[in-house]
Amino acid sequence: MFKTLQIEIVHPKAERILKELAAVELIRIGKKETLQTRLDRLSRNIERHQKTHGNPQPLSMEEITTEVKKVRAERYAKRKKA
Repeated sequence: MFKTLQIEIVHPKAERILKELAAVELIRIGKKETLQTRLDRLSRNIERHQKTHGNPQPLSMEEITTEVKKVRAERYAKRKKA
């Protein structure tokens, strides 16, 4: 099971310990993405997917919103059953 945590480092020794854990591959350290960066990456992935699956037309915001709502509803239904 993977978890993502946001950590505020208050002592330099803590950063060194985290880097040591990353070096032995017990954790991964990544930079926090801004919402805009994540949306840009998602948009590029969607465009790439459309081109490889024969749909060169970009999705409208309404189509994206509809798809997101559908996926969220499916995930919520699965969680309810479990």
